[in-house]
Amino acid sequence: MFPTEYIEKLANKEKTFYLYSKRMIETRSKILLSIFKNTFPDFNNYFAVKATPNPHILKIMLDLGMGLDCSSDSELEIAKNLKVSPGKIIFTSNYTSKEDLLKARQMNVIINLDDSSLVKDLYEVCVKNNLTFPEKLFFRVNPGIGTTNSETKSNILGGPEAKFGIESSMIKKTIKEAEKYGMKEYGIHVMTGSNVRDENYFLELTKTTINIIKKLELNPTTLNLGGGLGIPYKETDKEINLGKVVDNIKEGLGDMKIRIIMENGRYLTGPAGFLFTKVQVIKEAFGKRYLGVNACMSNLMRPGMYGSYHQIINYSNQDEDSHEDIYQVVGNLCENNDWFGKDRKLPKTKVGDILVITDVGAHGHSMGFQYNGKLRSGEYLMDKNGVTMIRRKENINDYLETIVSI
Repeated sequence: MFPTEYIEKLANKEKTFYLYSKRMIETRSKILLSIFKNTFPDFNNYFAVKATPNPHILKIMLDLGMGLDCSSDSELEIAKNLKVSPGKIIFTSNYTSKEDLLKARQMNVIINLDDSSLVKDLYEVCVKNNLTFPEKLFFRVNPGIGTTNSETKSNILGGPEAKFGIESSMIKKTIKEAEKYGMKEYGIHVMTGSNVRDENYFLELTKTTINIIKKLELNPTTLNLGGGLGIPYKETDKEINLGKVVDNIKEGLGDMKIRIIMENGRYLTGPAGFLFTKVQVIKEAFGKRYLGVNACMSNLMRPGMYGSYHQIINYSNQDEDSHEDIYQVVGNLCENNDWFGKDRKLPKTKVGDILVITDVGAHGHSMGFQYNGKLRSGEYLMDKNGVTMIRRKENINDYLETIVSI
């Protein structure tokens, strides 16, 4: 699958790097669009920029006709630099500053409000800057339910314990206020779970949301069911059945005629990303064998932060007949949660071997940080023409550049 000679040279030079497969991204994206459009012809996916905010990756989505779901002013700036049509950008933030509301309004993108108070904030921003109030808005509703197949409950984004969304009892009043300021059309947005692989949940989510719409006599033109489609990180996990998801959404809609859109990110890019890193130390302690790799939590936070599972492969030794040992795969950060895998069975591994951590194409590089002064790795894109660098590795000057001289 990978150009071995190139990978080995790059690993010797970079020690740690991300590699994305364009073919896998395109394939998964085309499948999702095809299956949804077969039932909902006007469906579209607004790719969640937060998942993989590299313009080279985003351009793949845009070339397939998708829009972008942005969550910050920086993500809006990326979309602006890509010259994306404002109508293909949804700005979904939470606890949003007036400065960010202003940027979104100046760009004329579709704004998705997470709280009732933001209606007045947006109106004041428009008045102060001689801008008209948007004729179209989205409102993020917390329908009171949420789920995830992730290892951590923080990926449940709906219900009483979630920080997101407008309580359903407040939504009608919120819409009326926006209409008073000049809004003429609106959509309802619900994003209640991340990494969901239970097809039946989308029936519950759609039914619950439609019941709220009907009970409150709302008239949205669009229903954004958020993202949340999960992927099988473990070898024993099953892939979600998109056909069943679509059937469940259709059943949940009942007789409601409304446009359906989503904002999936992980489902499209997650399996298409690979983190390569070299083993630099092997330590034995208390009867355990540790593989200390060049990467650390600053390269991939999910295992340390969430306890998430990612498959780990010894790229340098894929001999099926090789003797296997049990290893603890860890990074070199001064944090005891800097782990990539515990009690992993791998072929005999030595210093200098290249390991591959799989399914890191979403919420991987984008969640990087600089604790211990660690520098973020480069990103590379593999297509039919070879491998291209799409983000260079950070250097010490990048880290020191923002420090004020003493």
